[in-house]
Amino acid sequence: MEFVLPVLQIDDYGDAVDFYVERLGFGIVMEHRHEPGFPVFMIVESGALRLALSEHGRGHPGTEVYVYVHDIGAWHARCVESGVALANEPTRMPWGNTEMLLIDPFRNALRFSQTDTHPGTNTPHGS
Repeated sequence: MEFVLPVLQIDDYGDAVDFYVERLGFGIVMEHRHEPGFPVFMIVESGALRLALSEHGRGHPGTEVYVYVHDIGAWHARCVESGVALANEPTRMPWGNTEMLLIDPFRNALRFSQTDTHPGTNTPHGS
């Protein structure tokens, strides 16, 4: 199996757990600290979606990650029910996807996208 695991920089473990686990419903798959009180590296998942969260400062605040989902409506409802502020509501995009944007407490942008929700046009590639 091949997959990509984005690593998002965080600066507060409690805020990360509140946002990703309590509000968005991800579960913690693993977390590691070299010693108690050291920065955490953790992986969270929801279904087949996995994200790594790190206090080690390797990432850049303001990173954007596309999160492709099967049911954008369910993710939108989860955000509304848990009080997650959205940068934009689900929007039908010209390329045929419906997308919504939220920003985590660490300025990382998560763009949730459901593909092929309506007819769209794409810029031709090549020629």
